[in-house]
This record gives sequence, C-alpha cells and structure tokens, in this order.
Amino acid sequence: MPAKAKGGKKRTLLAQHPTRLKISGKRTATAQITACDCRARNAFHEWRDGALPPSFNMEFNFSIPAKSRLVIEFVTASILVPAGEMARLRMFTGLGSSPSNLDLALTPQGIVGGQQILVATHCARAYADSLLAFNVNRDNAVTTGSALICVSGYLEPL
Repeated sequence: MPAKAKGGKKRTLLAQHPTRLKISGKRTATAQITACDCRARNAFHEWRDGALPPSFNMEFNFSIPAKSRLVIEFVTASILVPAGEMARLRMFTGLGSSPSNLDLALTPQGIVGGQQILVATHCARAYADSLLAFNVNRDNAVTTGSALICVSGYLEPL
C-alpha cells in the first residue's frame, strides 16, 4: 500500500517478486533468476497406449534421452480386460547394467461394457538411464484388451 511522504505526495515502496523487480517510477524489469528448480526445467512426461492382443504378456517401452537419468515420480495406468479377467503391471528400469523390477498394484474400478477397468496410481521414486519399460501380464491368452500407461518425473544430466 502506498505511503504518504511529506507534502502529501504518495511514494511507492519497493517490492520484490522472485522473477520481477519493481522500482518506483520505472518500468518493470526482469531480474536474473538464480535458483533452479531442475524438476520443472527438465520435466519428463510421456505416455503409451495400445491394444493388448491375445497373449499373456505385452510390453510398453519408453525412451530416455541420451546422457540423462530419469527420476520417476509418478506412474498411472488404466488397463481394460474382459470382465472376469485380471492383469498385473510391472515396471522395469535400468541404471547402467543394473536392472530393477517393480510391481505396481492394479485396483479394480468396475465393469463397463463388459470390460473390467483396472487402475494403478503410484507416487514413486525410481531411477532409469538405460531402460524404462512396462509389462502387462494377463491370465488369459485368448482375449484382447487395452492399456494406457503414463510416467511423470524429471531428467538429470549425467
């Protein structure tokens, strides 16, 4: 709020914002940003979707940019299979030549149009620089289905 100076004139106090600097009587100028939120600047967000053909396993691959490490913070997936069937979801990651296999829980959400809807939503902390893939494993190799998998996180340079 402007303060009154001697003589009844209003004077504007200096105010700061992380990215803007306001100077009384001057146009607003952009200040140099010094702090870095690498998670925002190097955000990673990719999804894959596809049909699940008649088979027990279907793999979905993600690409990781060269010379970077992916920090996975969030994974969500929707898998639709015929009513009465179930599925499992496994995330494969690799750091160099070291593999990791993480099972993600799928929760039934109901049946719509004869399709069982299975959903996974996981906050995670996983790392990958050589491999990121998901396997949908089903208990029936005769019927079809579909899957959508989304990964969010950020990239760190190596």
